[in-house]
Parts: sequence; structure tokens; C-alpha cells
Amino acid sequence: MKKTLVLIVFLLTIIFSVSAFLVGCDSNNNGQHTDHNNSDPKAIQVVAPDGAPLLSMTYLYSENFNPISSYNISYEKLQTADQLTASLMQQTPDFAIAPINICAMMYNNDSGYLFAGVSIWGIMHIVSSVESATLESMKGEIIVAFTKAGTPGITLRSILSQNNIEFDEVTTDTLDDGNLGDKVGILYLTDANLVAQTLTAGEIDGVEIKYALLPEPVATKIATATNQKYTAKVNLQTLWEEKNGFSYPQAGLIFHKRLLESDRAFVDSFISMVELSNSWAKANPTKAGDIAKSVLESSSISSGSIVEAAVNAGRLPLDFQSAVESKSSVSSYLSIIFQSTPTLIGGKLPDDDFYYAKAS
Repeated sequence: MKKTLVLIVFLLTIIFSVSAFLVGCDSNNNGQHTDHNNSDPKAIQVVAPDGAPLLSMTYLYSENFNPISSYNISYEKLQTADQLTASLMQQTPDFAIAPINICAMMYNNDSGYLFAGVSIWGIMHIVSSVESATLESMKGEIIVAFTKAGTPGITLRSILSQNNIEFDEVTTDTLDDGNLGDKVGILYLTDANLVAQTLTAGEIDGVEIKYALLPEPVATKIATATNQKYTAKVNLQTLWEEKNGFSYPQAGLIFHKRLLESDRAFVDSFISMVELSNSWAKANPTKAGDIAKSVLESSSISSGSIVEAAVNAGRLPLDFQSAVESKSSVSSYLSIIFQSTPTLIGGKLPDDDFYYAKAS
């Protein structure tokens, strides 16, 4: 009953804030709101990489959310994180869901983006064909991973180091050298879909693959595709919390600060709607997954039932936290990245201005 009341209050708060925004469209809003009573709609571009980040946006995508008619909001799926980074470097998107380290990098590179909140928490898992797979059982074995310079690669290496497990990067030419000893050999592929394809085959160049790094819902998808040969065995979010005392943020919402110059009320309303969209996806994972597949043509999300299974298993957290609420977890995570590879966040820790606070 208490949870129901909290949800009702939350929904009413969002509805009230958006309604108040609509009513005040003709006002100056303390000098921060621009009059949009013109014939040319203002174009707003929202982007997200394929995979779980799409889920926090599915309600907005499907409803083509436009808070006022003078805005023309377009929603776009980008296939890879590299495409997303390139787009952000050009400062094209107005809003984006991006890996946390990319969020910080864009700020530190003076690309003009501010952090609005965490939309996706840790969704990385080690899937394995080994029944009792653990970090220890991976010693001397190969793990197929992806995105070496992004959140997946960063998190995997950090967890291995925190558990005193040494590792080396391997290539397809050195897969069967047998020189790992007690080290874990990490083979990096371009993206999670390529990792999944490798597991479907079960081998690379004749070398059997026993371990792989995959995000949800791809980890659940591959379990079904391989008749449960490869299943999620090690939850990196759980291991991270055990070692660090906080959850690690996977991806977050950022926006370009140029929007604040013309319409801060719009920015705040859009952030609130993303929060609502996250809550909707968490409560309606099957619908969210089906929208991601059918409307956005996701190649990482095969069906709504796969998303529902991952959410119900507790492996796909869709809990939005504002920049203010998540600042401690985000700053701690970025500090760990900075200590190992500063270039992955733009060479320095972002200052307090990185964390945007909505107007009260």
C-alpha cells in the first residue's frame, strides 16, 4: 500500500509539473523561458545507443513526447557507443543517454553537456557454460568482452583487480597459446552483439569459449538462443557493491547547456519525463521491450519477454536517480576510473557544475 501511494504521489507530481509548464508557456518564467509562439518548431534531437539504454526512453519514443507543440522532438537509436560519442563530439544531440564515462568525457572536453541523472545501473554479467562459474574459476581461461575503453571493459578490469586476479589482453592469434598461467585472458570485440554471436557458435577459430561478458537483456537473450548452455553466472553489480559499498552507474542522461539559455523549464520537464519513462519501463518491461524491438528496431533486444525475464530476475535495474541524488555514486565511480585510466573520462574528474540540479 505504501509503495502504491508513493507511486501515485510521484505520478501526480510529474503530471503537475508538466501541466504547470504547459500553462506557463506564454510567460517569461523569470527571464529563463523563451516565447515559442512562432511558426517554426524548434528541433530537439534525442539519441541513445542500442541496448538497455533504449528501455529508459521507450515510453517517450513510442508516444513521441512533445511537451508543447512548438517543439519538434526526434528520437534516434545509434547502433554503437562509438557512433554516440562521435555525435556528441559534434554537439548535435540535445539530449542523450550515454555511458557514464562518456558523460564525464563530454563535460571535460568542453563539449557543452551537463549530467542530468543516472538512467541505467549496473547490467553487466559474466555468462558461462561452466556450472559453478566464479571469478576464481576464470583463472587461466579466456573471457570474451567488449568496449575496452567504455563502461563494460572498465568495470570488468576493475573488479578483477579488486579481487586480486591478474589479466592480460589477448587476440584471436594468441587464443590457444596456453601461456596465461593464473591470469584471465580478455579478448575484446567491438560490441555485445558480436560477443553474443560468438557464444552462439561456441568457439573462435576452434577455441572453445567458456566465459563472456554481456549486458542485460542480451545475457538473457543468449541463454535462450543457446538452450541455456550459456547463462548469467556472475553479477558484476553485486561484486562491485561488495567491494566498493555502492552501485555502479552504467548510463546516464545528459543534455546540451545551450537549452538552458532559451528554456530551462523545458529541460526540467524533459528530465522529469525521462524519470517517468524509466518507471514505466520498469513496471511494463514486456511493452518496453516490444517497443524497443518493433519501433526502434533494436538488434540487442529480441523481444519484450526477454526484457521482462531480466527485470524480474533483478538483473536489469531501471531506477532513475537525478544528478543530485546519484552524485556520490557517480563521483566515486569516476574516481576509480580516473585512478586507472584518466583519459577514459577526459583526463580529470568533473567539477560540481557537471551535476545539474533542476529548478526547485
